[in-house]
Amino acid sequence: MFMRTLSCLMVSFAAIWPAAFAHAQSYPTGPITIVAPFPAGGTPDLVARVIADKASSIMGVPMVVEAKPGGQSITGTTTVANARPDGHTWLLATLSFVTSPVLVKGVSWDLVKSFRGIAQLATAPVVAVVPASLGVTTLRDFVAKAKQAPGELNYLMPGVGTSMHLNTEMLKKSAGIDLFAIPYKGTPLGMPELLKGELSFAMLPLSTALPYLKDGKLTALAVVAPERVSEIPDVPTLKEAGFPEAQVLSWYAMVAPAGTPDEAVAVANKALNQAIADPGVKQRLRDLGVYVTQSNTAAQTDTLLRGEAERWKQTLRAMNLQAQ
Repeated sequence: MFMRTLSCLMVSFAAIWPAAFAHAQSYPTGPITIVAPFPAGGTPDLVARVIADKASSIMGVPMVVEAKPGGQSITGTTTVANARPDGHTWLLATLSFVTSPVLVKGVSWDLVKSFRGIAQLATAPVVAVVPASLGVTTLRDFVAKAKQAPGELNYLMPGVGTSMHLNTEMLKKSAGIDLFAIPYKGTPLGMPELLKGELSFAMLPLSTALPYLKDGKLTALAVVAPERVSEIPDVPTLKEAGFPEAQVLSWYAMVAPAGTPDEAVAVANKALNQAIADPGVKQRLRDLGVYVTQSNTAAQTDTLLRGEAERWKQTLRAMNLQAQ
């Protein structure tokens, strides 16, 4: 009797197990779209493509990176907030993800209620540069020049709430200078004017700045990073240049719509951590001036995003930067 019962149980388990296993392995069931809410060809778009290329092979499904600029990154972010929460739509989040709700009126989504974190990916040094034709070689020289001509110098502003925007605004405040912003829909669109000297100053992603630093068209004044970077070792950090309070570190994270199942987030987190740990991916991102983070959990990503959101809410109010 015992053996007959055991045999029946084994047959029942054998029938149930494949279905249960298939259910556990049912994600992903198709292509994954990663929305990068910035112009195609910019550093965020390229970062997304490098990571997607490796994560796709790990997860065994195609990944499509969709550059969706507009509205200071609001357009692409809103698209993901409204997407089906099945794990097949991700957002490449940057600093503007936490600052735009404070700086832009009419944002329809809430960082906490509309999204959940998947993984932290990388940090990205930013370089303070001027056109070589401006004739200054240090940040203090630039500050002195700006004080001699208040309101006459301008800067490339690639989006409200980006690290490039906030770094410049914080530098203005800490140095006591007046620069006016010339807005562009992404850094690449402002580069021709910067190179011609029609713009006086810019905070640029390291990968964007490097070719023009090497050919002498731009001059690096400082790098926004915890320490000097190997690509431009002679360029001081913002702290070394005398303006530590102006430093805003740029970062990348992957998020999904709220309601995305825990199982899908866990699979995605594991794949992304494996992707950024790959030596080839690390080097490709390093070539873009981006440094990968250590392995992390989805919960740690949520903690980072919520902490950054609260920090910048207070900081932007103190700087009198309000929704427009």
